Amino acid sequence: MSEPASSLGKLIQASSPVGGVRVITFNRPQKRNALSTELLAEFLAELSTASKDVTVKVIVLTGAGGFFSSGADLRDIAALDAAGARSCRYLEGLCSGMAAVRKPLLAAVEGPALGGGFEVALMCDMIFASQTRTYFALPEVKRGLIPGAGGTQRLTAAFGKFKAMQTILLGKPITAEQGLSYGLVCEVFEDGAVLENTVKVAAGLAANASEAMQLAKEAICRADSLGRDDEFERTLYYITMGTEEKIRGVNGFLDKS
Repeated sequence: MSEPASSLGKLIQASSPVGGVRVITFNRPQKRNALSTELLAEFLAELSTASKDVTVKVIVLTGAGGFFSSGADLRDIAALDAAGARSCRYLEGLCSGMAAVRKPLLAAVEGPALGGGFEVALMCDMIFASQTRTYFALPEVKRGLIPGAGGTQRLTAAFGKFKAMQTILLGKPITAEQGLSYGLVCEVFEDGAVLENTVKVAAGLAANASEAMQLAKEAICRADSLGRDDEFERTLYYITMGTEEKIRGVNGFLDKS
């Protein structure tokens, strides 16, 4: 039986639509679900709660208002230089919080997933997308930055060097159908039906043996992580925070918005 959505704050909503499944929703539609410091704090708190809840077997992440997430809030980034970003370990909490979840994490992507929003989806164990509304992109280079939450590492592992270069250096978007053909997206659903169908997949997973699923996930993630250097990426990301290119790129974008 469905449970009503509970709001932990205006930025995150959580619900349990079927037994064993927790849905966590980015709920900042007026800002395209940008990952502000406040939203991330609420998100990580709910993620930790769902991770510890023995009744929750599978976690689904999604976004409200036709956007998965537009990525890191550029107003937060504009206030950071290299020393400030390094000092507060910007985005490290998001990466470690996602990595700590042993249960399957599914991304139900209805609408664009950009920058850090795309990186959140990449941190999940399966990605499901809508047929025409969804696209993925890492536009950070256009703002004088680089992906800083594992994007360069995970995308290269998923796509290979050359497609990752095209996607990151050119900021070229990836459609849902392209993501499916590249092996990034597990399944494409009709627009408006992604969350419903992802919950069905999650319910099927929730019926499996939980400990076996968690151990299988751990083994797969270990194999995936052996080819990555997330700390090196984050170090380079912090360096970009202090460049003139970043200041011009971020402030120029904010002036237009």
